[in-house]
Amino acid sequence: RRLGLTREGWLQSWARLRTTESEEKSRLDAMPGFSLLNEVRDLKPGASSIATVADVNGRTHPAVATQRFGHGRTAAVTVGDVWRWGLREPEMHADMDKAWRQLARWLVADVPNKVEIAVQPKKGDANQAVELQVRVRDLKFLPLDNATVMLNVQPILGGVSNAPAIRLPAEPSTTEPGLYTATFVPRDTGGYHVEATATNNVGAEAGRAVAGWTTDLAAEEFRSLKPNRALLETIAKQTGGEVVDMGALGAFANRLPSLKAPVTEAWTYPLWHQPLVFGFALLCFVAEWGLRRMRGLP
Repeated sequence: RRLGLTREGWLQSWARLRTTESEEKSRLDAMPGFSLLNEVRDLKPGASSIATVADVNGRTHPAVATQRFGHGRTAAVTVGDVWRWGLREPEMHADMDKAWRQLARWLVADVPNKVEIAVQPKKGDANQAVELQVRVRDLKFLPLDNATVMLNVQPILGGVSNAPAIRLPAEPSTTEPGLYTATFVPRDTGGYHVEATATNNVGAEAGRAVAGWTTDLAAEEFRSLKPNRALLETIAKQTGGEVVDMGALGAFANRLPSLKAPVTEAWTYPLWHQPLVFGFALLCFVAEWGLRRMRGLP
């Protein structure tokens, strides 16, 4: 059985051992034939055949197949006597070792870390706010829900990171386990560097992750010469105002003296200063005193 790369296998750098196609074909032609093969009927949906072997009847069978599994990768090598490859010459033995190393490295290359951070711009936000998403996993790479995540955002203005760092706590998400989010609103144009530190429920560090992004406040404003009417209507709705057309400016100016500007004031009252709460507490005290006196207790 002779080994050969499939069309997709030629596109995978980890499946090749030579720099050019002609050299790779020469290497494959020089490889010994294999005698042991674990035949499979077909590939699973979503799997890819990287290499095949042809039997004496000319039929091809998958020799190396790969498939995504969760956030990682899986691979199956159906050839059972790969060791024959490295027993002829020292150069072939070195090629066999290199092939195993490249396969193992490819399998673990994109495995997610225990702590990952992503920067997601908020669409339509006038302040160009970004959502910092931190995903935390435990030692078994399962979502860690009881973690504490702190974010240190370092502004880099003018190519110099001399501005004071901003410390933000990330809150657990209500839609995805192990996800912690925080919203950051940039105040200046420039770059930003963020470092996320996650600790578990006993206070031990679970991991760190870093990310960065750039913000240009003027670019968003001057991207288009047309007024962003949707944004203006949103701001007017949130603040109790209205969007006035050009033709209605005169009527709007005449109505200004009679319009009332919305004023929002926040009042804070201590709970114990409420008459109902105070009366309820006093009633409970009198009831407890009365029950004790009825039973002859002091």
